[in-house]
Amino acid sequence: MAYGVNTGAGITGLTEVDVFIPEIWSDAVFGYLERALRWKPLIDDYSSMVSGSGDRIHVPSITEVTVEDKAENTVVQYDATTESKVTLVVDKHKYASKMFEDIAMVQANGALMAQYAQALGYAMAKQIDGDIATMVSAGVTSGATLGTDDTLTDAEIETALASLGEADLDYRDGNLTFVVNPTLYADLLNNSKFIRYDSRGDGSAIGSGRLGEMYGLPVEMSNALGTGGTAVSGVIFHKSCGAVAFQQGVRSQAQYDIDYLATKVVFDAVYGSKIIHPTRGYKFTNAS
Repeated sequence: MAYGVNTGAGITGLTEVDVFIPEIWSDAVFGYLERALRWKPLIDDYSSMVSGSGDRIHVPSITEVTVEDKAENTVVQYDATTESKVTLVVDKHKYASKMFEDIAMVQANGALMAQYAQALGYAMAKQIDGDIATMVSAGVTSGATLGTDDTLTDAEIETALASLGEADLDYRDGNLTFVVNPTLYADLLNNSKFIRYDSRGDGSAIGSGRLGEMYGLPVEMSNALGTGGTAVSGVIFHKSCGAVAFQQGVRSQAQYDIDYLATKVVFDAVYGSKIIHPTRGYKFTNAS
């Protein structure tokens, strides 16, 4: 028997444990992805309709039914309105990828892995949210041009609330959300009505820097909305105003490349988004 000679038999290296790597990355990236998404939970999700096959969802735009007076000894007149439809096309295939040399070292270092997972998750979330934000801000038809860019006056807020109410959109029922860019969010924090303890109604002042609600409207901040120029700096919208459909949710794939002694990691998603009811919202557009 020869001693001190290593034949390589029985050694477990990266190749043998490579099958575990995708799952580890999936958990890490998905966790950050879900935390980073802002717009996706705020609109309707039709993913179940394309989970098997197909690339289009035809959504009927049902008009308000007219109520008639019933006259004595007359037959009922049945509503026969021809409904229109909106087509949501699943036409986006987006991905984020990295290739890691000596992936075992990355896996052994939890802090480094967390940073890469955050980068991949953020990239996917930013893309998805950006697509939805563009769809909502461009698709909502009601709104006003601000007198001063990225700044809301009390009168402009009151006009928006009145417009929503007149359109049968109750901003107090929890189905509408107000999303603004960071500059407009800071402006709202500068309005004493929303931060002073004697104005908020609950006897407390804002100490966290988070508005929470404004006149019953949940307020969110998003970098997906632009600043200055003629950008839409804020938009109030009902959950049903738009929809998103994921035919393939964000998935992870990894493959070891022996030529580079590295592991390639790719995250991708197939989805589409569409404005369904363009009148169910109100947007603020910068003037300059």
